[in-house]
Amino acid sequence: MKIASIGSGNMGGTLGRLWAAHGHQVMFGSRDPQSDKIRTLLQTAGMNAQAGTVQEAIAFGEVILLAVLPTEVERVLGEAGDLNNKILINCTNRLDGKSADMEVLRQAKNARVVRTFNTLPWEVLANPQYGPINATAFLSGDDSEAKGVVIQLSQDIGLDPVDVGGSANMEKIETAMGTLWSILSPKFGRDYSLRILRRDTDE
Repeated sequence: MKIASIGSGNMGGTLGRLWAAHGHQVMFGSRDPQSDKIRTLLQTAGMNAQAGTVQEAIAFGEVILLAVLPTEVERVLGEAGDLNNKILINCTNRLDGKSADMEVLRQAKNARVVRTFNTLPWEVLANPQYGPINATAFLSGDDSEAKGVVIQLSQDIGLDPVDVGGSANMEKIETAMGTLWSILSPKFGRDYSLRILRRDTDE
């Protein structure tokens, strides 16, 4: 699958490298695709990765990962224009504790938005295995086909995806995870995670 990563920092860089290692074609979109930072990223990402401008990456990708700072969301989506029914993975987080879901849904023109990876630090994304189990990634959205694609992309990089339904439910998950983070991160640091245990439906 062709994936555009709009953002090449900890989140975008980590996810892009993992997908490239799994065999997906990844283009990192950057304001300066020839920078030393991007060159270093491409060296670690391997043969399945390349870089271009944000517009080039959006044109390239069947799936677009939005992994930019909250202050950049409006600018990036404004420059993106019509996304032509492409899947947009929103993993952005606002710095004021509010959900970044509604603003992306409002600004991402003609995109099928799936929200996920936003409840996980990049350190967990880079290594989601904890002994015999892997970390849960919550996802939400209104397009079941788009969520199916993102579920597979999550599984490709070793995560346990759990569909929580629509945006209202994700906002509740974010609030709960924020509370847990304030309690647990002083004890465990950034490299801890959760796993949702459930029984098989045929039991």
